[in-house]
Amino acid sequence: MTLEHHDSKALSASAEIAIEAADGLVASRGRDDWITLMQALSQLTKVHADAGDPNPLFAADTLRAKCAELDSHGAIYWLSEEDTGRKKFSKAWERLDASFPGLETNLQQRAAKHRSPGRPDLRTTIDGLDKRSKLYGLSVTTICLPEQTASSASQSQVAWSAQPSDGPAIEYIEEMEVYPVPGIHRPIRINVQGWRSIFMFVPLIVAWIAGSLGLWLLLQFWMSELPFRVIFQWTVLIAIISGMLAWVAWPFYRLIDQKIVMAPTILQLNSRFYHQLVIRKEDEARIVRMVRFTGTCPLCGGLVEIQEGKGPYRRRYVGACDRNPVEHLFSFDRVLRCGRGLHTSSP
Repeated sequence: MTLEHHDSKALSASAEIAIEAADGLVASRGRDDWITLMQALSQLTKVHADAGDPNPLFAADTLRAKCAELDSHGAIYWLSEEDTGRKKFSKAWERLDASFPGLETNLQQRAAKHRSPGRPDLRTTIDGLDKRSKLYGLSVTTICLPEQTASSASQSQVAWSAQPSDGPAIEYIEEMEVYPVPGIHRPIRINVQGWRSIFMFVPLIVAWIAGSLGLWLLLQFWMSELPFRVIFQWTVLIAIISGMLAWVAWPFYRLIDQKIVMAPTILQLNSRFYHQLVIRKEDEARIVRMVRFTGTCPLCGGLVEIQEGKGPYRRRYVGACDRNPVEHLFSFDRVLRCGRGLHTSSP
């Protein structure tokens, strides 16, 4: 249910959620017009709601001015009094309106984490003074989190109790998907269901065949009467090639085995954050997606991101705080989106 006449506190909480989501979009996807417009709308709504206005609405010119403030590179186009500025705003709003349904899951997760009774939604209305103009704002849509079944609840309790009980708890949020390929505004979505799964196994098969062939060649060389220098050269060459193939095939094996792996560096060149490739079911299909999990450090309030574990946590994925990644470490359960402190220092 969408509450058009909500109280200012609920609207302020929803606007804060929208601000966090918009900041996450900028971090993951870069600055796009519709993301800038979402930032402007949520920030203006937050300011007016904190001042006690339960139903703020904004004209296009007001939003364009705020967008120009946020987007310094495109300010001249946002503020243009010609058709350029109006078209820029119109296209940005159309894109925001079309993209907003895809953000509902993320917004609902954030609302649940903040214990907010509702998540933000878009709304438009006709300007009472100028019937040809529209006013834009945010509304609050009440959320109803599904109750856990007995079996799922018991599984969650078992999984949660398996974590160290003396460490502080942390909740993770799955951020909006990144656009890893420059110039292509689409996230990674690879269907590996059925015969398509062969593309996941091809690198493993090629590495296994190449490794077996390399081992056979090494045996032949070492049993031959070739000079030791030649045998050594071939041994080093085969070892280098085998190591490169194993380096390429290992992430595929781990993704198939554990359903999650750190995204390759080449896919993260456009982002300064850590991302993961995950396999999950969507409409009975197995899909590979590139996502990012974040949390707020309960010890210092820093940003916690998922990284490869080191030392005693090797072969695990852990949440590391950007302020103190050595001491502020947390376990990570991507299904329950929760964890507890590992080797942490007391605040």
